[in-house]
Order: sequence, then structure tokens, then C-alpha cells
Amino acid sequence: MKRRFSAIIIAMVLVGCASAGPARPVLSENPPPLPAAAAPILFFQRFLSRADGHRCPMTPSCSSYAMESIRRHGAVMGWIMACDRLMRCGRDELKHRPAVKTRNGWRCSDPVANNDFWMH
Repeated sequence: MKRRFSAIIIAMVLVGCASAGPARPVLSENPPPLPAAAAPILFFQRFLSRADGHRCPMTPSCSSYAMESIRRHGAVMGWIMACDRLMRCGRDELKHRPAVKTRNGWRCSDPVANNDFWMH
């Protein structure tokens, strides 16, 4: 009786492990290529922003927001959303959005996900 019970438990564990699938999703080694429209933003992030410092009062920063919007919505709509963000940055938006603590201090939270609701 004990052998049968042990065999059933072992079989259940083996079947459960075999059907569980991989523990983590397999990520591709290379992210999808960015459109050429992202080149000025990459230049700004890699060279100008490092010399100038992090001054954007919002999180994510305007350049990160632009990159994410281009990745999510393509070059044209991403640039439109980035320009919209640049016009809003540091103005009334700071009064209407919640402040969040980041490693660079308190910033106004304005992610892409909060601004593309009208696209879906």
C-alpha cells in the first residue's frame, strides 16, 4: 500500500513538472530595432543629457517617454506624443499629476500608458 501511494505521488510530481513549462519566458537576445526617428533621442540621451544632467521634473524623463512612445506606437505617433509631452513638461502638469519619489528626488508621474488611452 505504501509503495503504491509513493508511486502515485512520484508520478504526479513528474507529470506536474513535465507540464509546467519553462520557469521564465525566454527573452530574445536582441531587442527589436528602433526606427531612424529615435536617432536624435538616442544622441541626446547618450551625449547631451549626460553632460547636462537630469533636469526633467517628470518621470519618466522626456527622452525616455519619447523612446517608449516610439517603441509602442511607431515613429510618427511616437514623435507626436513626444512633442505633446515636451509642451506639457513642467507647466500645469505638475499640479495635476501625482508626485512620486525617484532616485533623483520627487518627480511628477506621467507615463506613456496614461496618455495613450485614446488610441485603443
